Amino acid sequence: MRLIMPALLAALAIPAASVMAGTVTGTVPLPPRQAGRIPVEKYTGTISGKVAAPPPPCAGVWIEGPGISARAPAAKVALPQHGYQFARSLLVVSRGTTVEFPNNDNDFHNVFSLSRTKKFDAGRYKKSETPAPVVTFDKAGFVRVKCEIHDHMNAVVLVVDSPWFTVTDAAGKFALTGVPPGQYTLCAQLDEKSKWSASVTITSGSTSVNFSKPNTVP
Repeated sequence: MRLIMPALLAALAIPAASVMAGTVTGTVPLPPRQAGRIPVEKYTGTISGKVAAPPPPCAGVWIEGPGISARAPAAKVALPQHGYQFARSLLVVSRGTTVEFPNNDNDFHNVFSLSRTKKFDAGRYKKSETPAPVVTFDKAGFVRVKCEIHDHMNAVVLVVDSPWFTVTDAAGKFALTGVPPGQYTLCAQLDEKSKWSASVTITSGSTSVNFSKPNTVP
């Protein structure tokens, strides 16, 4: 069978890696969703629509290991603004990815970050102004993104040196698929101080990892 399988895969034009790839599932503990009131009255003149509830917290999950490096997508990744919120609380991208920040509201927004990993300021822009601002994230790390006009708006761009990553759902569950078999470090991160890691062996089947107490990030 070991001699036949490569020839069979070649005849069917199926990459061996796609057949052998494994899946990692599990959970990351998340904080409760905040239901605090947004003081919209302080934005008089800068909000002409309804303010949506902020997206729920989630964590990024990815693998690291020898020989693994980032593989940025050919197309831009978008982090839109709608309802005076970012569309998601966390966006995970490979190092080198270009992210677009479209404004889907009728008023001005200003996307910026003062994070050490990536500092930028897109300036004020409206929905009618196209193309939307774009930023290339060329260093791995944690980037907090805000709106200079509406300071309740918060999001994170988590830049990883890996092509295999995902984001948990609101319950902390994740499924990382398409990972080649091997020995890796499975990482998860919620914020600058909450990061988890565990050694994991990926096979052609499914592996489960449930994180509990986070490591402390210095």
